[in-house]
Amino acid sequence: MTADVTIRAGAEFGAALRCAIERSGLSLSEISQRLRDQDAPVSVSALSYWQNGENRPERASSLAAVAVLETILGQAPSTLTALLGPRRPRGRWTNRPGLALPYDQIWRRPDNVAKALAKVGATPDDLDTPHRLSQFISYRINAQGFEDSMRVRRVVRADHDDTTRFLFVARCGALPQPPVVTFTEGCRVARFRADVPSSTCVFEFLLDRPLQAGELAAVEFALRFPPGQTSRHTQIAIYRPGREMVLHIAFDPAMLPTSCSGYFQPRSGVPREHQAPVTFDEETTTYQFITLDPMPGQYGIQWNYS
Repeated sequence: MTADVTIRAGAEFGAALRCAIERSGLSLSEISQRLRDQDAPVSVSALSYWQNGENRPERASSLAAVAVLETILGQAPSTLTALLGPRRPRGRWTNRPGLALPYDQIWRRPDNVAKALAKVGATPDDLDTPHRLSQFISYRINAQGFEDSMRVRRVVRADHDDTTRFLFVARCGALPQPPVVTFTEGCRVARFRADVPSSTCVFEFLLDRPLQAGELAAVEFALRFPPGQTSRHTQIAIYRPGREMVLHIAFDPAMLPTSCSGYFQPRSGVPREHQAPVTFDEETTTYQFITLDPMPGQYGIQWNYS
C-alpha cells in the first residue's frame, strides 16, 4: 500500500468514526471514560485526532481499543478496524500534510516526558490539546551565557467542548530548583511537576474560561529558569501542522555568540536539517527563526561562542 493510499484509508476511518460518534450521542469525554472502564484507555485528544483524520491508531493497544470502541458506539465488529488497512511503512519519516506526529517520534527520551506528564494526570496525547495554531517563544540569555528566562505566546483552538487546560513541557539542563512562572495572561498556573532525574518539567495551566470545540483563545506566560542552564540550543516540538512558529532569542550584549543558525528535525534520531541563518538585529542583539505553516517535528536555534 502506498503512502497516499494509507492516508486515504486513515481519512475514511476518521470520517466513519466521526459519524458513529455523532449517531451515538456520546461526548468524547464519555467515550474516553467508557474505554478506561474497559481497560482500553484512549484520551479525549487522541479520539479527536482519530475522528478528524489527523492521526490514526497503529499500536497494538490502540487497535485493541478500536475494537472496544466499536461495541461502545453500537457498531458491528470490524466496522471501523477494517478501514484502517496496514500500518504506515517505517524507516525514514516523511511528514504528510494534515497528519500529526506521535510524541515518541519527536522527543529524544519520550519515557521521561510520559513520567512527568503522569504526575499531573496527563498522557502525551494531551500535549497538543488545545491545538497550537500559532506559537511565539522568546528566550533571554544572560551575561554568563546561561538561559535566564522565556516567554510563550500561543493562539490555540479547542478540539472538543469544555476544554479547560493546556500543558507545557520543558527540559532543563539541571534542576537545582523549580522554574518559576512570573507572568500569565489568558490562563493561570495550576500545577508543576517534574521527573527530577531527567530534569523534565511539566506545567499545567488553566484557561480563564472553558473553550468549546473550534473556539479560539490567546494565552501567554513567562518562566524564569533555575541558575546554571548551559545549553547552546533551544527548540520547540510541533505535533500537528500549524500556522506559524517563531523562535526569538535575546542575548546579553556582553555575551554574543559567534555563530547562530536555525534547524528542523523531522523526528528524533534523524539528522537535523539546517536552515538559512537566522535573522540578527544588532540594535536589540536578538535572533529570530520564523517558519510559516510548520510541519510536525522539532524546530530550533543553536549557537556557539568562540
